[in-house]
Amino acid sequence: MIVASRKYLFSLLPLFAGGDAIASTESSAEEKSIVVTASRSAASLWDSSASVQVINAETIENSGANTIADLLRDIPGVEVSDDGLAGRKQIRIRGEASSRVLVLIDGQEVTYQRAGMGSGPGLLIDDSALERIEVVKGPWSVLYGSQAIGGVVNFITRKGGDAPLAGSVRAVYDSATNGWRESAAAWGSLGQFDYRINGSYADHGDRHTPDGRLSDTHFSNNAQGLWLGYTVNQHKFGLSLDRYKLATQTWSDAADLAEFSVRLPKLAREKVGLFYDYAAEGRYLRKVHLDAYQQVLERKFDNRVTVITPSGSPLIGDLTIANRTQTHDKQNTRGLTLQSDFALPGDNALIVGTQYQQDRVAQTANTNTASGSSTGFPGAVNYQRQGLSHNHWEQSSLALFGQNEWAINDNWRWTLGARQYWLESKSLGGNEHVTHSLQGESDAQYGNQTTHDKALVAATSLRYSGFNHTLLRMGFAQGYVYPTITHLFGITSAGGGVTYGNPDLEAEHSNNLEFGARYNGNQWFIDSALFYSTARNYIATLSCSGQAVCQGNRASSRSNYQYYANVDQAKTWGMELHAEYNGWPVSPYLSGTLLRRELTGDKVNTRHTGEPTLTGRLGVKHTRLFSHFDLSSDLFLRAASAATDDTGATRIRNPGWSTLNATLSSRFGAEDRYQLSLDLNNLTNQRYRTAHESLPAAGFNVAVGFGVTF
Repeated sequence: MIVASRKYLFSLLPLFAGGDAIASTESSAEEKSIVVTASRSAASLWDSSASVQVINAETIENSGANTIADLLRDIPGVEVSDDGLAGRKQIRIRGEASSRVLVLIDGQEVTYQRAGMGSGPGLLIDDSALERIEVVKGPWSVLYGSQAIGGVVNFITRKGGDAPLAGSVRAVYDSATNGWRESAAAWGSLGQFDYRINGSYADHGDRHTPDGRLSDTHFSNNAQGLWLGYTVNQHKFGLSLDRYKLATQTWSDAADLAEFSVRLPKLAREKVGLFYDYAAEGRYLRKVHLDAYQQVLERKFDNRVTVITPSGSPLIGDLTIANRTQTHDKQNTRGLTLQSDFALPGDNALIVGTQYQQDRVAQTANTNTASGSSTGFPGAVNYQRQGLSHNHWEQSSLALFGQNEWAINDNWRWTLGARQYWLESKSLGGNEHVTHSLQGESDAQYGNQTTHDKALVAATSLRYSGFNHTLLRMGFAQGYVYPTITHLFGITSAGGGVTYGNPDLEAEHSNNLEFGARYNGNQWFIDSALFYSTARNYIATLSCSGQAVCQGNRASSRSNYQYYANVDQAKTWGMELHAEYNGWPVSPYLSGTLLRRELTGDKVNTRHTGEPTLTGRLGVKHTRLFSHFDLSSDLFLRAASAATDDTGATRIRNPGWSTLNATLSSRFGAEDRYQLSLDLNNLTNQRYRTAHESLPAAGFNVAVGFGVTF
């Protein structure tokens, strides 16, 4: 198969030369792309004061990508992984875990209060609903929220269109999972009304790797969405309905586990959003925006771990410890945002607003631990403990924000923004009933607890456009991530261990400095950034040694008790670069990141934090126009350097890797309404896994997509 794939690859090479070729226009499209996440006001990407990457509607429609993650994974500074659960894509930005990345849908936050170490909600959205994706690297958006250190990802959905009816239908087959994904969407505008309706379904089997299929890596998801809008004079009203449901599980190659199963039979998000915009167009007041939403995030979790270890005694034989945890969480989120845009004398643009958000979480957890010896020897090694608990938590935040942009002169612009947070977290009480084979039954009641926090974060930037085809920018921004309910109050059982929340936790903070440059001229498009970040009060886990927060428990060889604590600090510095040249029949490009990171704390002091020093993509693109169709091709190398992780109990080495890939896409038919795409991934069938991924990557695989637009 490898030889055949290489022969096929060489047969594609003539498509990259000669003929009536046209150069890539992606750079000019990027320059004209509209972004809002950094400033809450429509502006071109070129003029953005932050390090922003946009994936616009044209890129999404023309891409042969199977998932949203495939679109995001090659953005400099961004890493996307399953995080051990197939199909549950997590986003890391500039070395920061997904729990430090803010995920928005139409500017409304997707919170995940059950997140423990490093996990976020994932990409729980249907890409057939999207108009564009905006990625802000670093905590530059004080207007949309600085509940981030790594950055912000804003998924902006399509709202109406230029015609009464338009739409698309698409199907993709992926040989890596022997799976299918189908999606359909329709949108349009009828007088004062606009609408969109969309849906998708995916069913993927176990992943195919160079070593064979990975058991327990199949997953499925489905999504539905609706937008209804109405405009009358200067007023625009909108209603959005959004639903996404995922079912997945994980695979493990741990040799010391007799049984290991982690399943999410249900991870579902449902949202209702209301939007109102008033185009005042007054002398000073230009616009008023109001939005509100209610979102429910429901998770079912099933974890089974069985460990068999020799006791060293013939009387006892082998020791078997089996743990099972089943939890059912429901998080109800309500949010409200009010914003006003002003045009002030001296070409100053001012935005002020307020934001309120409340999360309420209810959890039911059932835990079971059984221990025994292979000989049936009586004593403490033979016991069974079963617990059933119910808990309720609440977290609410109020924020005031503002940002002013001054036009100092024709070439200089200065932006200054700030955001004040007030936060309250509550444990609303709970109970636990325990049945222990050695100690009998017991009941525990958890009382109410409340913690408070407040913070002022700011961001400022300066832009200079006095050079031809060039924009220079520099800025400073502060990041702020407050502890989740799980960090503060939760008692989490998984993988045979227990992790206790700590109500004395402090929020994580960061200071970030960035210098950037954009150039678009002489057939070149270059976007680059140098960045430096210092972060403190990182939340990590420590082993219990009888602390009150651990209920007096101690970690041992039989029971892994841990608790959350502020222990780590980080320094991160690096460079991001995207460059392409459009002066030849083929367009070479380079997109990559140089990243170094140092982590210090009570138990760790290392620059080996598991981050590859170099990651990126190098390739050539080409488009040819034929009489009845056009053909776009992309041949590229995706690679990452080796990474060593010394932050845990044992050193983990991840070797460097590179894969050769090719994509072909064609549009044909009347008004180019038909699209055919072919992705050839990992052509040399490399065996590898990315630095922050426990699942081995797929071997050589093919993704074939067919779409129709109308």
